Amino acid sequence: MNAPFSPGRGFSDPVHGSQAFFRAILTAMSGPGHIVAVPDMGLHGPQDLPKEALGILLAMCDHETPVWLDEELRCSQVADWLAFHAHCEVVAEPARAAFGILREGRANPDLSEFALGDERYPDRSTTLIVLAQAFTGGMPLALEGSGIESIARLAPIGLPENFLSQMKTNHSFYPRGVDVLILAEHGLCGLPRSTRILKEPC
Repeated sequence: MNAPFSPGRGFSDPVHGSQAFFRAILTAMSGPGHIVAVPDMGLHGPQDLPKEALGILLAMCDHETPVWLDEELRCSQVADWLAFHAHCEVVAEPARAAFGILREGRANPDLSEFALGDERYPDRSTTLIVLAQAFTGGMPLALEGSGIESIARLAPIGLPENFLSQMKTNHSFYPRGVDVLILAEHGLCGLPRSTRILKEPC
C-alpha cells in the first residue's frame, strides 16, 4: 500500500521564495560554468528529489508549464506535490515539457526528444534540471560561449549516461535546443544551449 500523500509545504514566503530562486536561475544561466548557491526558502517536500529541484519547479512552473519526470518519479509523491503546490501537469512525453528532471541511472530520453523550439520561437524549448553528485572530481570540462569571458571549467560527477555527447549535438541546433541547469551540493550551474562543452585532458 502506498503511503498517504503528505503536502509538506511550499515556500515559507511564496513571493520572496519565487524571486530568490528566479534570481539564482537567471544568474546561473547568464554565467555558464559558475556555481550559484541555491537559497533555502523553507520548502519541504518528498525525499525523492532534492528540495532545491522542487524549489526550481515551484518557482518556475504553473498550470501552463508541463513537467517531464521519469516513470519512477511520475508514480511517486513528487507528482502529487507539484500538482498541489505548483498546479502543473506532469507528462510522460518529453516534447510536451517546459521543464524536465534528468537523473543518473534512469532511462532518460535523448535531449533531442524534448522541445527544441523552432527558428521563429527558439525560446519554446524545454529547460532541463540535471541532478549530479558534485561539481568537482569528475571529467574535466572546458566551457566556451556567451557569458564566459574566456574559458570556464567544471568537473561534474554523476551526470546521466551520454549526457556530454548529447550536449554537443544540442549545441549544434543553436539557436534551437534545450537549456540545462546542473544541480549538485546545494548549488546550480547553467549550461544554456549556446555553451560549447569540451573535454579536457585528465
